[in-house]
Amino acid sequence: MNSVKGWDWDHALQTTHGRWTEVAEELFPFVNLLAKGKLKTVYDLGCGVGRHTVFLAQQGFDVTASDVSLSAVRKTREWLANEKTNANVVELDMLTWPFDSGTFDAIIAYNVVYHAMRNEVEQVLEQAFRVLTLNGVMLVTFKSSLDSDYGEGNRLDRATYAPVAGVEKGIPHYYVDEEEIRRLLQNFELIKLIHKQELPVLEGEGRKRAHWVAWVKKTF
Repeated sequence: MNSVKGWDWDHALQTTHGRWTEVAEELFPFVNLLAKGKLKTVYDLGCGVGRHTVFLAQQGFDVTASDVSLSAVRKTREWLANEKTNANVVELDMLTWPFDSGTFDAIIAYNVVYHAMRNEVEQVLEQAFRVLTLNGVMLVTFKSSLDSDYGEGNRLDRATYAPVAGVEKGIPHYYVDEEEIRRLLQNFELIKLIHKQELPVLEGEGRKRAHWVAWVKKTF
């Protein structure tokens, strides 16, 4: 039994004021990298309501997207239809990879892989390596151990906690430092690693968010 759980996106969009409908700033330079390398097939892992899926499809990429949440799949498909663009959107948890080896030129895994136990995060990254083409690239983010939420909620495992309230209630968060990221990504060539500290999402919210953003490449 795995620990992967999905959001209720109908509820989440009401409580986060549209945050999850905006394209993350890191995606723009990453798309430039894809264009420069003539990389066309992209997998958006944990697509949420479709902010990156729609953007990538509009840029002419061949996009496959997945999410464990049925509401996410529904909303992504609706958004694509409204924009009159296409992508293959399927319901999958992130431990399920029904794709042949070397299927994708690129993977976007934005704010998703750390929603699991440590051994499951390792499994996800192993599968990502498998389905990438040679010289394929991935943009992946991790929750930083410097985040204010580190140590809060129910402890599930080493450096792994689940909130006890809110839209992420019961969903695992695996927190990492730079040493652990380098271990997790040891099979990849590390292109770029950034530690990103963010202001509170909601006005008056005291906690500070911190993530790691990594660009990696499959070179063997």
